[in-house]
Amino acid sequence: MTSESSATDSPPNFDYAFTIAKKALQFVGRFRTPPTPKVYEVWYRYAEGRSPEICEQLRCSVDEAESVTTQQLEALHHQFCQPSGAELGTQISTKLGAELQELVLAIDRQMHAGEELGNSIDHANRDLTAANITPEKVKTCVAEIIASNATMQSQLDAMKDQLKLSQGQISHLQEELVASQRSTMTDPLTGVGNRRCFDALMETAIRGRHLDSAGDAVLILVDLDGFKAVNDQLGHAVGDSLLKFIAAKIQSVNGNATVARYGGDEFGVFMRVTSASDALQYAEEIRCSLATHRFKHQASGQSLHQITASIGVAILRNDDSRQSWFDRADKLLYCAKENGRNCIRAERQLNRVSLAHDDA
Repeated sequence: MTSESSATDSPPNFDYAFTIAKKALQFVGRFRTPPTPKVYEVWYRYAEGRSPEICEQLRCSVDEAESVTTQQLEALHHQFCQPSGAELGTQISTKLGAELQELVLAIDRQMHAGEELGNSIDHANRDLTAANITPEKVKTCVAEIIASNATMQSQLDAMKDQLKLSQGQISHLQEELVASQRSTMTDPLTGVGNRRCFDALMETAIRGRHLDSAGDAVLILVDLDGFKAVNDQLGHAVGDSLLKFIAAKIQSVNGNATVARYGGDEFGVFMRVTSASDALQYAEEIRCSLATHRFKHQASGQSLHQITASIGVAILRNDDSRQSWFDRADKLLYCAKENGRNCIRAERQLNRVSLAHDDA
């Protein structure tokens, strides 16, 4: 898709923004998706061409499948238009800072009350040890100490309440942070990681490659064969149900691997292995579990045609960037596609002989 974009990052002028807005509305009309704020924002970003993730995710649906659903657009909004992890962290840090400030103020008040009580006791001690002490003076000293003690006790009670309140607020903020991180990293359809999670997993693997002694990092890309036909013939509802099932099936093969959906019917699997055979065995288990399963749509009872997968396997090298690692696995995946599908292609250091299968 060819998209317009300005040469700088300065705010767009009216004519430019209006042009992009018209393109976005044309997509709304073409695919009959309701122009809700979320849907419109995704179409606007796609028309503008400045969000490579959204453009990559939608390009196939727009140009090839010519079918885009509201659910698909809302899922993209959830993944790429929500506040980033850094922004969410900043918001939560601000709230946490406010809670800590309240605690500091409560402690300051308590310290002041303690000082007042100490001064009252010192003052009473001087008066009570004087040679000319009188009963009235004793009453005055006792009353002063009682008043200061009452003030201190009141501040202690207030600080206790503030501590209890802050404890609840901080626990809530912790839950909010965990939930927000999980939400922004989870594909709402399948429940596995989303594209943001996929990118983060790649970055984590690359940064830790010289520090982790648990083995080599391996990227396994899984692309479903003929999935477009399911959507075309049976509809997106059936396709979505199938994606949920397949994502769970891939995840269940190995509990130590992490699965992320980085495209429409494309999944990335990250795992650490101590031997090349482990990665190939896992890839083969994924391929076999799909190829030998006979899928049936539960609502209609209709049997689906065989669903297979083409798989590319690449090990992380010392000089790899995110792009080079992904590109290598992606090329192997397409090599599997070109060689009949329902097969695995791996690097030489993983396996000198490519694996190929033909399941009836």
